Amino acid sequence: MTLENSIVQRALTVYDDLSMATKATLAISIAVILYRILFRHESTRRKELPAWGPIEMGLVMYLLDGARNGIVYRVYSAIRRYGGSFYGISSANQTLIGHEDVDRLFSSQMNHALSIEWHGYGLFLRFFGFPDTPALKKKVESTFKPWHSPIERVFNNDAGATAAFERGNLPKIVSEFVGFSQEKEKTKRWELRADTKVIKQGAAVEANLSALIMDFGACFTIPPIFGHDLLDRNPHLLEDIWKFDHVVPLLFINMPTWFPFKVMKEGMEARKRLLAGVEAFSRRVTQFQRGEKVDDGADMSDVSDVVLERNTALERNEWSYQERAASELLVLFASNTNTQPVLFWLILYIYSTPGLVSTLRQQVSPFIKLSDSHHSRKDITAIDTSSLSRECQLLKSIILETLRLAFGAVSTRFVKRPITVQDGNHSHQLYPGTFLSVPHSFSQRDPSLYPDPDKFVPDRFLETDPASGKLVAKYGKLRPWGAGASMCRGRVFAEKELMAIGATLVMLWDISPAGGGEWKVPEMVGGPGPVKPKEEVRVVIQRRVFGGVSSE
Repeated sequence: MTLENSIVQRALTVYDDLSMATKATLAISIAVILYRILFRHESTRRKELPAWGPIEMGLVMYLLDGARNGIVYRVYSAIRRYGGSFYGISSANQTLIGHEDVDRLFSSQMNHALSIEWHGYGLFLRFFGFPDTPALKKKVESTFKPWHSPIERVFNNDAGATAAFERGNLPKIVSEFVGFSQEKEKTKRWELRADTKVIKQGAAVEANLSALIMDFGACFTIPPIFGHDLLDRNPHLLEDIWKFDHVVPLLFINMPTWFPFKVMKEGMEARKRLLAGVEAFSRRVTQFQRGEKVDDGADMSDVSDVVLERNTALERNEWSYQERAASELLVLFASNTNTQPVLFWLILYIYSTPGLVSTLRQQVSPFIKLSDSHHSRKDITAIDTSSLSRECQLLKSIILETLRLAFGAVSTRFVKRPITVQDGNHSHQLYPGTFLSVPHSFSQRDPSLYPDPDKFVPDRFLETDPASGKLVAKYGKLRPWGAGASMCRGRVFAEKELMAIGATLVMLWDISPAGGGEWKVPEMVGGPGPVKPKEEVRVVIQRRVFGGVSSE
């Protein structure tokens, strides 16, 4: 053990022995020190969420999760600016916990006073290091609607999402989930990070489940949006997405990129490669649209209308290729870094819950057509995604339960005009240039809403529909996609992806813990957003045997 590790371990031991009040006091002190060190030179402009806002939000959630009659909680309540469900010390950013009607507060009727646009602009600056200039602001203002409308039209309505989904050719790639080969040229892209090992030739493979599932999901998601060129031409794209994802929380709080952390260095190098790859891709898209010779003779014919329409809007508003790269990297990033970790937890929960695989196979089989082969191996020839979504309510409930445990959305709005917010017996006057943030994950483990909240309960979200008498999965108070008028713009596509990949993997593959024994669900780390496993889950993957003895 190194001296550094020894010191850290001793510090953690001492911290664990502290009282709740002392821990909270220490947390407040550290937050103040970090604020003074990191954010003292932060711009006073108020169209960017204060960098200390997320830290304050985390502190609020920590304090409220404990006993609310303690001295630290009482001191914090005394110094916060507002009362009721508003928990911010300063007026610049308020964290809402337990507000009775966040959906109405963030609805389209409030768009005159509350805005999502400038919060997104601030993140754009932080994530990609662009200077805040009048020219860039003007470009963002003029491009915002044509920038987002193609995504909403294609990925947030059923017909558009279904068409995009079908371009991913899931029946083919799910049949190739693992290749049973150690030869690199025969290994699929999504297997490269998973440390696959053939343990029975042609029959069984060991792999790291998190890396395998996340990259499989990304390889399904990226081509329907960007075509095959971006993924095929950038061999480190998937690895770089996850490396950059590791530093996004640090950039979110305005951590200087020169900090001597290994994760920061690797993340910044990954960002550089990603931006270079997407910038070259944007040039090829423009050449294709203009009818010019495309660099390297690339085939851009399968690039989606989403990318083509966005690129047209960016070019019309004179975005440089460097700026376009950052714009499109946001789409690449958002379409993968939220959904794919949730997909991993979904698959893990399904296979680790006794009897659930067999139950799901019975429920989804009418909507997944298998080949007529008389051999024990079968492939999928068609997926009825609409019926799958409509009829397989247990699977939908499982997805909601996975989102409850493994994903915590945060809704943030910029106050652009004065607004009075009713909050029970309180009335709060909010002023332009300030922010509101709602961490939806705070209530997701509330035992008053979800009994036995740390346990995975597959049918937790099933309710009996009074009209039909059938069991249906309902969100209830769960808000995994955010709240109000500006919820996740790709949520319909994301739901279809989780439903279809979950159903098809269950139909074709058996997955069990490596080494035998019981499943062990790892500890969750990270958040808000999707949580990650503290350690990898090593599994054995085999093809399901039809008409014989299954390895389930």
